[in-house]
Amino acid sequence: MNINITEESNTITAVFDGRLDTLAAQQISETIEPLLQHADQNIVLDCEKMPFISSSGLRIFLKIRKEVAAKGGKMYLKNICPDVRQVFKMTKLEDIFEILD
Repeated sequence: MNINITEESNTITAVFDGRLDTLAAQQISETIEPLLQHADQNIVLDCEKMPFISSSGLRIFLKIRKEVAAKGGKMYLKNICPDVRQVFKMTKLEDIFEILD
């Protein structure tokens, strides 16, 4: 799992590349720190290159969402593949994240 984080204007974009399984979730905990530090801005999580997400990966997304809510920013998910979208539907998390099509 690789994450490429870029900043443009008032938006931080993180492109997730690879499977966000339990091992990857543990490894990226430090990588997402810039997202947490800038949670008062717009955060976009681009999932186009992420074919899988585990419950540990969902916890990472929830951690970012919690920080964004606390700091008054906005968080968006985009380019979610059908398999990952199904995980969000099954866990009812589709309702609490703003997903851009």
